[in-house]
This record gives sequence, structure tokens and C-alpha cells, in this order.
Amino acid sequence: MPAAENLSAKGRQTREAIAHAARKLFAERGFHGTTLSDITAAAGKSPAVFYRYFTDKEDLLAALARSFLDDVVRPSGLSMSLPDSADDDAFFTTVVTGYWTMFTQNIGIMIAMAQLAATQPRFAAVQNEFRRFGIDIVAASVRRAQEQGYGGELDPELTAAAIALLFENFTTVVVGSSGLGIDIDDEHAIATLSRIWKKTLYGY
Repeated sequence: MPAAENLSAKGRQTREAIAHAARKLFAERGFHGTTLSDITAAAGKSPAVFYRYFTDKEDLLAALARSFLDDVVRPSGLSMSLPDSADDDAFFTTVVTGYWTMFTQNIGIMIAMAQLAATQPRFAAVQNEFRRFGIDIVAASVRRAQEQGYGGELDPELTAAAIALLFENFTTVVVGSSGLGIDIDDEHAIATLSRIWKKTLYGY
């Protein structure tokens, strides 16, 4: 399959139309509930056109996940700061806002990845790269709090894993079509996650 950077402007536009349709449908129906025909119909393209860019539906998801990880997730952590003090509410709100925006806009990829990661090692490996990114950020914040005299009883790595996985599952269930019935807007979701993270480290 041709790499995105080797495509013409029209080719990139077509590839992105297919990718956009897939992200939307994966969010609404999940990976298994979305057919290749659903994707091509939503993109306004034929199956023959799809196969010019992707081998199959799994190849499409793998490309979407890798692009999200390399082009969006990892760069977002390059200039990440750490809390200045126990009263640095802005740190938690800013980081969680960035996380929430990034993942909710790509929730279809996250839902599809979770479904395939349960049975396919290659998707589990990519999913764990996403998780490692979040765990590393939270672990660094735990160590910063400990330098400031808080959270001495916390194991940075275990605490980070617990918080990062809580964020992941909360986002996937609340934003996705789980049917659980939790109705929460972005502002309250961000505030809830920010408080949980901060209180875990600082106790208030």
C-alpha cells in the first residue's frame, strides 16, 4: 500500500475521506459492527478505491492508530510541565483538558483498538504504547508531589497505572456508545478526572 507521503494531493484527500469515515463509524458501532462497505459508503468511495490504500479493515485501523500515536499523542508530551505546588490546579486541568480533547476526538480509534487488542497481539502492543505514554506522565507527577512532601506512601508506577487506566476506561465508556447512560459534558468530565488525579497525589 502506498505511504501517505507518497500520494498525490487527490490521493491524500481520498485516503483521509476513508480514514475519517472509519473513525466516525468505529466510534458509533465499534470495529466489529462496522463493515468495509459501511466505511466506503460513508466516504463516498468504492471498495476498489479502498484497496488502493489499505489491505483490509484491520490494516486501516493499524494505520489510524499508528498515525494517532506518532503524530498526535507523542508530540503532545514533548513540552509537558509538572505541578509547581500542591495548589497548582492549572496543571491538572490543562493536562486533562488536552487528554480529553485528544482522545474524545479519536474515540473511534480507541474503541476499535480495545476490541482487537483483546485477541490480537499487534494491536495489544500499540494499545500499550498509548498506555505507557499516560503512565509515564502520571508517574512523573507522583514523583514531583513526593519531592514536595506529599504522597510518600504512593508507588509512582502502580499509582500511575491505576490513574491512567481509570482515565482510559472512563473516557471509552462515557464517550463511546456503551449504553451505560452516564450523561456528562466535557467541562464536568475534565473537572472530575482532574480532581481524582490531584487528590490522589496531594490529598485535597
